[in-house]
Amino acid sequence: MSSGAEVVAQPATADSRASYFYLSYAHSPPLAGVPSASPDQWVRAFFDDLTDAVRGQWSGRRGLAPGFFDQEIPLGSNWRTSLTHALSTAEVFVPLYSPGYFARSWPGREWASFEHRMTEAGVRNPLERFAPVLWIPLPPGQDEPGLDQALALGAGQDGYAENGLQALLRLKPYRASYARIVNRLAGHIVKVAETSPLAPSAAPGIDSVRSPFTVAASAGVFAVTVAAPSGTAWRPFPDVQELPLAEYAATLAEQFDLRASVSDLDGASRQLGGDPGVILIDPEFAAEESGRRALQQAAEVLPPWTLPVLVRSHEADPREAELAERVQAILGLTEVAAPAARPARSGVPEAAAGIASLERFVALMPSLVAEAERQYLRLGPIHRATPPSGSRLRLRADEADEADEAVSGEEATRPAEHAEEDRDD
Repeated sequence: MSSGAEVVAQPATADSRASYFYLSYAHSPPLAGVPSASPDQWVRAFFDDLTDAVRGQWSGRRGLAPGFFDQEIPLGSNWRTSLTHALSTAEVFVPLYSPGYFARSWPGREWASFEHRMTEAGVRNPLERFAPVLWIPLPPGQDEPGLDQALALGAGQDGYAENGLQALLRLKPYRASYARIVNRLAGHIVKVAETSPLAPSAAPGIDSVRSPFTVAASAGVFAVTVAAPSGTAWRPFPDVQELPLAEYAATLAEQFDLRASVSDLDGASRQLGGDPGVILIDPEFAAEESGRRALQQAAEVLPPWTLPVLVRSHEADPREAELAERVQAILGLTEVAAPAARPARSGVPEAAAGIASLERFVALMPSLVAEAERQYLRLGPIHRATPPSGSRLRLRADEADEADEAVSGEEATRPAEHAEEDRDD
């Protein structure tokens, strides 16, 4: 076995420090009609609270960051490299248990990567470095690894075992119980990290491991098609963008258990519509007759579940504006903001009107993934196999997290700007 003292290469744009804890959770798909709201706002609130609690109890001598949260990865960096680095340097793994956590591949692969690192580092019982939290109650009879430990975390605190920590975070009458549990968790993390410190050691990337849980036998495919002169290597924001734009789109789709495929738009030979997806469009693609012809051919077969995403890297450039209008006209999106627009085609109107920054692209892409999947499930030629018991064959964007949000009711769909209201009212 490895001694655990291997040097772990750090991502060029991410915080190079090791951390006390790595937060692992199931990403929630955005809800229809609120593309700008963060569906994981409560996870963010919990991470901030746990970070503060760790800071309040640590010695501060080891130079570790309090915790790692994937939403803090720099937008333009290599996300997978950053995740692998964080898994290779965290002292404790904090999974947020929910029905979605055990039904999806992504969080399970984070678990498997960290557990593999612990085994290779010679940790006799790898689960000793896990600090699970009951975030949302699991269905009766579902007994997952570490569930007793997750329940013990909230022992003596009203509402925790019945409703989970998310409910305690959201509801004012339970705020004191929530704070006690967070402080208890922080104390455990600090004790493990400072009394039994681990040297950084290489964890396998999440693409090279399999979830240890029962997940869908086969995920659906999300097609990322690129219409740009530079093809799938297109980087419209090179100053802030380490990877091609299609790679960011693919990773965001994969977080919802969709297997992403990336390809060029190649005119009549490209068969669009077999799967939900997006077409990432560089206005410059319409500068040549061949590009305009390829877009026209695509427009003739474009189904409602393939969403055009116009990306503009030089908004102030009159030539780009003219080309963008040409693209919109070819695809029938000239009036995207009008009531008579084709919402099933545009998905998020801003995407068809023109996204002008990597930040907006990353913020809107989950909504586009969810919208394309919704349209495919409503209107597409779906041929489903019978999924194994307890698994989900495809992302059901309109109902995937009903079980996850059952304890919270309708308030769970409220936009992020209401988060503080819910916590303070």
